[in-house]
This record gives sequence, structure tokens and C-alpha cells, in this order.
Amino acid sequence: MNKKGKESLMALPYVIGVGQGYKEIGGVTTDQNAILVLVKRKMPLEQLQKHELVPQQVGGIVTDVIEVGDMKAYSVGNTSVNSQSYTERMRPSAPGVSIGHYLTTAGTFGAVVYDINNEQPLILSNNHVLANSSNGRDRRARIGDLILQPGVIDGGRTSDNAIARLKKYVALNDYPRKNSVDCALAQPLNNTLIVPDVLGIGKIQGDVTAQVGMNVKKTGRTTGLTTGKIRAINVTLNVGYGRGRNLRFENQVLTTDMSSGGDSGSIVLDENNRAVGLLFAGSDQATLLNPIQKVLSLLDVKF
Repeated sequence: MNKKGKESLMALPYVIGVGQGYKEIGGVTTDQNAILVLVKRKMPLEQLQKHELVPQQVGGIVTDVIEVGDMKAYSVGNTSVNSQSYTERMRPSAPGVSIGHYLTTAGTFGAVVYDINNEQPLILSNNHVLANSSNGRDRRARIGDLILQPGVIDGGRTSDNAIARLKKYVALNDYPRKNSVDCALAQPLNNTLIVPDVLGIGKIQGDVTAQVGMNVKKTGRTTGLTTGKIRAINVTLNVGYGRGRNLRFENQVLTTDMSSGGDSGSIVLDENNRAVGLLFAGSDQATLLNPIQKVLSLLDVKF
């Protein structure tokens, strides 16, 4: 689908996103290629005006309207936790546990990655977990800020729980500028404070490009070890960041529901433990990932 076709769909009322996937009929995924048009809630046709309707085809490709709920960046609200172990202080800490900038609530320690220049081990998570959703100019975070494990909402409220300092982040661009990632790095205060194996999963075996239908898994602060399936790729989607702030992301990966608030920052892997994406947003119906290759490239790191 070309840019003009995508923009025309995004301009429709109620549409919050567009992606590539397979047509679904009665909740069953077919093998027919489709443009997936994402909405918070499906509206009955009789309640829509003609100019509000999604066309049946765009550029010769069939469309399919998919309800995904209210997509938000997954910081912690009043979310129940599947297992206390993920929210407790852990030394050395492993990917999958609670972590966060000292001014945020908590998210997830996603993975241990390594600086491509000096092999320094670093903690990978989201900007909104490690850098307080900073756009780079708002002073919401500064390089060197303390990172706590567990995060503040899980009891990590003092410097005694400091595990790292903010090392690097990709700024979050406010609308109408677009985003490709929500990611950041923290450098441990001591390399012995972290270990690379993901809780419940094990060693990350490189990375792989996301494909529709791929089975995936993750370990996160709130819901622990969960599994899902990729529904769409090349997704453009508007994501809420609280207080009326909505950001547009392009070329994202959409999966079935496999997460909840506080799971942001989790690394999402395929069945062979190859990294597919970095979880950063979702709803009660779907989960959204940054493609991992873009994350690694922009942060200059590797597994």
C-alpha cells in the first residue's frame, strides 16, 4: 500500500491504525492478504455516514476492519501482578523484572545488549520506562539519571535500589512528527548487577524479522511469561501517552493480546528465542512492538 492510500485510511473517523496482515472471518484468520484497518471499537454500519466507511479495497487489496481497543503506552496503573517475583528486588537482575527511571512508576527490564564499540553490557527497555517519555527537549530525563530496580511503584523508591544510570535514548516525537521506536539504554552501576538470560525463557539467540502468523513469547513485569501470535506488520498506529498526548508510530508489529500495563520494555521472541520486537504499548485486545532490528540499529547495540 502506498503512502497516499495509507494516509487516506488514517484520515477516516474512528481509524487509529493501518497494517499488513491476513483477512479474518468470524475470528478465524484466512490466507488472504489484507490491509488491516485498526479501530478502537467497531461501529455498526448503520451508524456510519458514507464518507466514514472504510473502502472494501485499496490499491486492489482487500481491507479488513479490526477492533484493537484503546492502544496506550504500557506504564503501570492499578494493574494486578501475576507473580511477586517479577516486582521484587533482584541482584543480579535478569530481563523480565520491574525497572524504571526514578520519576516513573515501573516497566520491564527487557534484555541485556552490548555496545557495538566497546562490548559494554547495557539494559534495554523503553524510553517511557527508562527516560520518562522524554522528547529530548523537555527535561523529563537527563543522561546519568538513576534507574531503579524494582521500579518506584514496586518499592524501589530510594537510591538503595539504584541499579543503573540512563545511558542513551531515542527521543519521542510529538504529533505530527512520526516515531519508529520507543527505546532506551541504561548502564549498570556494576556489570555484575545484571545477567543476560530472560526469566522463564533463557538466552536470546540473535534476532529475526517479524512475520504475520509467527508465534511469539515474552516475560514481563506484570503478566510474566505469556505467548501470542503476530497479526500485522508495517503498522502505522496512534498511541496514547497519557494527559492527552498521542504519538504516531510507523512500521510497527501488532500481536494478539499478550501483555498488560507494566510489561513495557519486554523483549518479544520467537519459538527459537530469537528477538522479534520490543514491547511498548497495547490494549486489552492487542499488543504493539517496535521491530527489534530498528531498535538495535538506532541504539548502536547488539545481542
